[in-house]
Amino acid sequence: MLRVQKKDLGQFGETELAALIHSRGWQSVLPHALGNQQLLLVADQLHDLLAGHGWDAARGPGSAALPITLLLLSKAGVPCQGQGMDVEMGTLHEAMTLLSVTVDREIVRRMLQRGDDATDPGLMQGLEELVRYSQASAKAPRLA
Repeated sequence: MLRVQKKDLGQFGETELAALIHSRGWQSVLPHALGNQQLLLVADQLHDLLAGHGWDAARGPGSAALPITLLLLSKAGVPCQGQGMDVEMGTLHEAMTLLSVTVDREIVRRMLQRGDDATDPGLMQGLEELVRYSQASAKAPRLA
């Protein structure tokens, strides 16, 4: 059985994420660019967030999964206004789901040592389509 001890993975939180982006740019957070430990930690964080588990202070200084999702959404076209982003919770949930599936596929690709192309272009295309759909839905007239 395949098994990884989470305690051996270390942590991948906001501080580590900021250092990674600062040193290698925003593309360094795409699943294919993450190191094995970072990829596994992001997968775990995304699964917790999507299952509705909050981030426990005992687990460390925070999750990198949510900031990664928000960064990728901004690169996919979500408008940033001042210090924040205008993104609906449903769109955020769908983006995290898409990222989680892509991260899981990347883990499997590495474990099976597949030479397939990285999964990231599909991720960014999917996020761009999600943003377009979200923006079109926001502009559509609503029936009362």
